[in-house]
Amino acid sequence: MANIYFPLWLAIFLTIFAAALWGSWEIIIKYTKDYPVQGIVFFLYTFSFILIWIATLLLKPVLMPDIGIFSFIGEHMNVSVRILFAGMLMTASMYTNLTIMKAIGLLLTTAISGAVGCVLGLVITVSQEGLPNIPNALTKLIICALIFIVAGLVSNLASSMRDKDLKKDKKKQTVTATLFALMIAHSLLGTGWSIGTSAGTANSFPPVVTCALMVTGSFIGSIILCAIPFTVKHQWKEVLCIGRDKKPILLCIIAALCHYGGNLISIYSMPEISATLSYLFGRSSSMWSVMWGLYFREFAGAKKRTFLVLALGMLLYFFGLFYLGYIKYGH
Repeated sequence: MANIYFPLWLAIFLTIFAAALWGSWEIIIKYTKDYPVQGIVFFLYTFSFILIWIATLLLKPVLMPDIGIFSFIGEHMNVSVRILFAGMLMTASMYTNLTIMKAIGLLLTTAISGAVGCVLGLVITVSQEGLPNIPNALTKLIICALIFIVAGLVSNLASSMRDKDLKKDKKKQTVTATLFALMIAHSLLGTGWSIGTSAGTANSFPPVVTCALMVTGSFIGSIILCAIPFTVKHQWKEVLCIGRDKKPILLCIIAALCHYGGNLISIYSMPEISATLSYLFGRSSSMWSVMWGLYFREFAGAKKRTFLVLALGMLLYFFGLFYLGYIKYGH
């Protein structure tokens, strides 16, 4: 059964493109206004579930012609359950992430939680998949991780400098103990991506199966975290936007295309570049969040030195991508 769907150069390009999608979709939070976070999470994974399973059923005859998906899952139940659970963790992580973003904004959220998440994700993928087959792999992985962590910290510094430049009211931007705890929880729960994808690659799962299991787990998680509470609290009228503008639901459709569309692209590219290197490529998603912060004029009126610090952060992201590409492709 052939699990490699793309040549190396295309797999790298698609993985970076997936990261761009991940760093872009969360901007919808700026347009949902008072729409509940639970509603965003529920529709995000409901539409993702529909999207991925349609793609799975259409592509399965080409990508996995010799055995049925459910037959394969039944023969590998232990790993399948692990990947399914990983998808549920992703939903919980997304819920905490969007809650934090509502409180302190997109850029600050991605910068603060990025360091912890980067280390945890890397440790998990290496522990399950092993080190990539490249010279001095561990040293190079640590260097890459440090570059992306520093890039996030520098971007966070630029955000803080911007607030001082604009003399912003600190009330909304203050990181309280509760928010900090949520950031740690988000980083821990965010390991679901690393757990699920590395379990798939380490056990030679067809990417089409891994992706389908992940999104199913995410959908189950959204039912537990969101749909059940909506029912108990009689909030479906609000969530379904009955009697009000349906824009939040439409935005969730776009978000699903970017979020799990990016996941599909990334997972389908992993067998060629490994889950470990793919995970590091994915850390560049924060760079796209920074770009959206600039597009939405979060730095309008900031001083020149603030923009210089922000530019340094962006350069570090680009250098991290270049170095990572050199590790895999140049090697």
